[in-house]
Amino acid sequence: MNKREKKFYERFKSENINEEQIKKAKNIAVHLGKVSSKFLLLIKMINSNFKGEFKISTMDKLKIIGAIVYVITPIDAVPDFMPLLGFGDDIAVVTYVLSKLDKLVSEYEKFENLKVRAKEKSEGPDFENMRTVNEESE
Repeated sequence: MNKREKKFYERFKSENINEEQIKKAKNIAVHLGKVSSKFLLLIKMINSNFKGEFKISTMDKLKIIGAIVYVITPIDAVPDFMPLLGFGDDIAVVTYVLSKLDKLVSEYEKFENLKVRAKEKSEGPDFENMRTVNEESE
């Protein structure tokens, strides 16, 4: 981690993220344009980590929490109430964090795909317990 990154993450190191902040972050995501889906993915990653489903290193957790807190904090480099520019710095921070966590994000996307496939498989028809219906006997 370079000096600039360390300074940024030290600012948010002591922040704890709670459910209310996560809800607020989800509501703000719509303002992040093309980055919004990836920002929501960061939120899902943190939730999965908190639930013990997906392991994230402490440093990567700090990066994700730092980005989320930066987006939801009203005081940042460019205030969010300013038209067009307000969320520009938030988008830049999220994009920067995503670029630093590219491998982890890819791993999480694979994890999510496996989870979805397992759920679909478990909800699918139970072929082993199906019985044959004789249409002629009706």
